[in-house]
Amino acid sequence: MSKVELFSFEACPYAQRTRMVLIEKGIEFDLVEIDLFNRPAWFRDVSPYGKVPVLRHDGRAIYESAIINQYLDEAFPEPPMMPADPFGRAQARIWMDYCETRFLPATHRLMAERSDPGKTTANRDKLTEVLRFIEHEALRKLGEGPFWMGARPTLVDFQFLPFFERFAVYEELAGARWPEDCPRLRQWYQVLAERSSFIQTRHTLDFHLEQQRKLTEARTAAAGKT
Repeated sequence: MSKVELFSFEACPYAQRTRMVLIEKGIEFDLVEIDLFNRPAWFRDVSPYGKVPVLRHDGRAIYESAIINQYLDEAFPEPPMMPADPFGRAQARIWMDYCETRFLPATHRLMAERSDPGKTTANRDKLTEVLRFIEHEALRKLGEGPFWMGARPTLVDFQFLPFFERFAVYEELAGARWPEDCPRLRQWYQVLAERSSFIQTRHTLDFHLEQQRKLTEARTAAAGKT
């Protein structure tokens, strides 16, 4: 069997995306953990950006989690994790893009500006708007569920899932709330939370809060050097 290696960091949601897809597809892989707070010098030879995840398949490296996952779906086509028809695949890519361009910026802004009361309320409202858009334009229109695109999981589910695991952090540190009028979104998360791939890669709220503490300390130390 061809050799698959994943360079990962335990706390990284982007690496978690790829770990879940590897597990969902039943692909055997070697996991190489990288401490992003103390990267080894050799890692630059593996990852030009110095980031995780990086997938190395038969000695050839691929980076950027969304691209890695689409590569895995093409290189290891069973079970398929994209819709079979061109329109369905386009819809899946629209929502994967929405994750990167709308959902994640809203969560990042909320967390980055949480110490500013004047901005926090507006940022919470923006995140709520994004969640309601997902509820009404994705989950209620793309099929009966329970997954994002309908009856079976796709790459779209795993594009978003790590960040919904971390929603408890947004609640704890920035006062975010699940909108009560988004029952399909909550159902979606509850169904995905029972997948073996999620159970094997998830972490507790305390773990994520500790990672936030380390990240804040690292950023403060970096700012002090400039």
